[in-house]
Amino acid sequence: MKALLIAAITAIILSSCPYGSIRTFDAFYGKDKEMPELLSYELVDNSSMRLVYSEDVFLVDINLDGESLDYELHGTLFSIPLQRELNRGETARFSVTAEDEAGNTARASIEIVGKNLKIPEAVINEVSIKGTSESPDRIEILFLEAGSSAGMVITDGLPGEEKHRYILPDIEVMEDDLILIYWDHESESYDPIFDNGRTGYILFADSPETLSGTNGALLLYDELDGEIADGIIYTTGESELSEGYGNNRTMNAAKMLQRLGEWEGEPISSVPVTSSRVIARLPGGQDTNSAADFFITEARKSTFGKINQYLPYTEG
Repeated sequence: MKALLIAAITAIILSSCPYGSIRTFDAFYGKDKEMPELLSYELVDNSSMRLVYSEDVFLVDINLDGESLDYELHGTLFSIPLQRELNRGETARFSVTAEDEAGNTARASIEIVGKNLKIPEAVINEVSIKGTSESPDRIEILFLEAGSSAGMVITDGLPGEEKHRYILPDIEVMEDDLILIYWDHESESYDPIFDNGRTGYILFADSPETLSGTNGALLLYDELDGEIADGIIYTTGESELSEGYGNNRTMNAAKMLQRLGEWEGEPISSVPVTSSRVIARLPGGQDTNSAADFFITEARKSTFGKINQYLPYTEG
């Protein structure tokens, strides 16, 4: 009898509720389920990490190469001392676990590479762009001050458009030293060239392709994905092709350099260039970011590995 009474009361209660008004309550309703997100990170001065998170978090575990960094930190933006300074070019693994107020955690493991903090001012000094197996494509870089070449990058086009890029190794250079890069063919010798107290170092980029002929661009960056240290544009000036730049890759690089103030005026005319006549910068490293800084050498008068001499090609 008691059971029948309870059933009847329950039926009355349910029948008195409007259709659709019954709710199922979620015990986790309103609870934050989103993991914190690491928005950005940066190695600063080779001795600290800068982290930015999407929300306030506690950093509950921090380590470098498996060794714990004992800090108790809370916030969204952090500057975390590494307790030692990375050497340039040194690779290390930085790991961190973040936990938000709701207990959601996110772990990040980041490979970091020691930066070159002694990047010297440098310019593209001499270029062979129409090479052969006997006289191959080469790029020469002149250093205008002492420093290290570690991590500097030379490319033959904008990121995503280049055929090849080469990252320079760690070489301690002095003012007026040179680095000569054989692009797609090896040098017969890699012995340094000594010239009046200056040193010319020889490297091999091992590019699968030659440089882009007589219509092209070369860009020198201070580091990977870094700022442009120097750039040159050279064309034969065919007006019907890509606004006179010969191809879209050259045109895009030229417009970018002009936009950044790294090039002014017309490109270098490469019409006289041959395998033995190359593009050279005027002696002394003149740099006005224009074609006026360059000349075409006489045949077989290039000075790769040594300071440039003004021996220009003249027609007739």
